[in-house]
Amino acid sequence: AVLDAVCALAPDKLDMQAQICHNIIAWCQAEKRSFLRQRVEAKLASVLFQQDKYAEALALVDNLLLELKKLDDKQLLVETHLVESKIHHGLRGMAKSKAALTASRTNANAIYVAPALQSQIDLMSGVLHCEEGDYDTAHSYFLEAFEQLDQLDDRDKAMPCLKYMMLCRILDGLSKALGISASGTMGIRSDRAEVDISGMVSGKRGVKYAGRDMEAMSAIAAAASERSLKDYEAVLAKYPNELQDDLLIRHHLKTLQEQLLESNLIRIIEPYSCVEIDH
Repeated sequence: AVLDAVCALAPDKLDMQAQICHNIIAWCQAEKRSFLRQRVEAKLASVLFQQDKYAEALALVDNLLLELKKLDDKQLLVETHLVESKIHHGLRGMAKSKAALTASRTNANAIYVAPALQSQIDLMSGVLHCEEGDYDTAHSYFLEAFEQLDQLDDRDKAMPCLKYMMLCRILDGLSKALGISASGTMGIRSDRAEVDISGMVSGKRGVKYAGRDMEAMSAIAAAASERSLKDYEAVLAKYPNELQDDLLIRHHLKTLQEQLLESNLIRIIEPYSCVEIDH
C-alpha cells in the first residue's frame, strides 16, 4: 500500500520507483517474506516495462510466474500475465502477447476482478485487436475500458482509451474509403463522414476530456479525411508528445501514413479508366 501511494504521488519518477522496489525485494529476501516479495516483483516488472527494459522485465516475469503457478495465486497471476502480455506486445511478439492475455483472462474468470484491473484487461484486448486490423472489435474493448475508468474518475488512464477509440475510427474509416477507391469505381473519393470523429469530440466525453490530446487526434482525423500527407506531417510536427509517446499510436500512425500515401497514388489514377505502365 505504501509503495502504491509513493508511485501514485510520483508516477513519472520510474527510476525512483524501481529503486524502491529493489530495496523492498532485498528486505523481503532477508526476512523471508515470500508473498510480499512476489507482489513487489510484479510491480517492478511493470515499472521496467514502462522504462522500455523489456528483456529485464520479461526475465523477472518468467521467474515470478513459475512461483505463482505453484501457489495458484489467481489475483497475482492475472496481474503478472497482463504485464507479460504488454511486454511481448512491446517486443512485437503478438502471438505470445495474445497467449499471455488469454492466460490472464482465464485466471480472472475464477475470481472477482476489480474494475480498475478489468479495464486494463479490456484495454490490452483492444490493443491486440487493433494490431490485427480488427478496428471495430478493438473500439468495443476500448469503449468498455474507457467507461470503467471514467466511472472511477481516473482521467490519466481514461484519456489513452479515448484516443485509441478515435484512432480506431480514423483507421477503419480510411481503410473503408481506400477499399471503395481501389475497387476501380471512377471518381469515388474518401467520404468525410467515414473518417469524421466530430461526434466524439463535441459529445459529452469530448467536452470532459478536452485538451491537446483531443486536438491532436482531431487534426489527424482532418488530415485523413482530406487524404493529405502534407497536413498529416504538419500535425505530427505540431503535436509530437501527444502522438509519439504512446507505443500503439506511434505504430499505427506509421500505418496511417502508408495508407495516406496509397490514397494519394489512387487519387492520381482515379480519373482514368485505363492506365498504361511503361516498362
